[in-house]
Amino acid sequence: MAEANEAPVVEEVKNCPTCKKPMKRARRYYRNGAYYCNNNCFKKAQATAKENAGTQSEEKAAA
Repeated sequence: MAEANEAPVVEEVKNCPTCKKPMKRARRYYRNGAYYCNNNCFKKAQATAKENAGTQSEEKAAA
């Protein structure tokens, strides 16, 4: 019964997914399902995702 009441363990993010710098607790930005160290890293990740999506759509059109 005690096992059912326990909260699931959430793994804390240690590094920014864009720049790989260690993140401090006071400075974290949660956007689109990930934690970033600042807004610039979020925008950089968003731009690379947009670029990757554009190249994938071009590959599909070529095929």
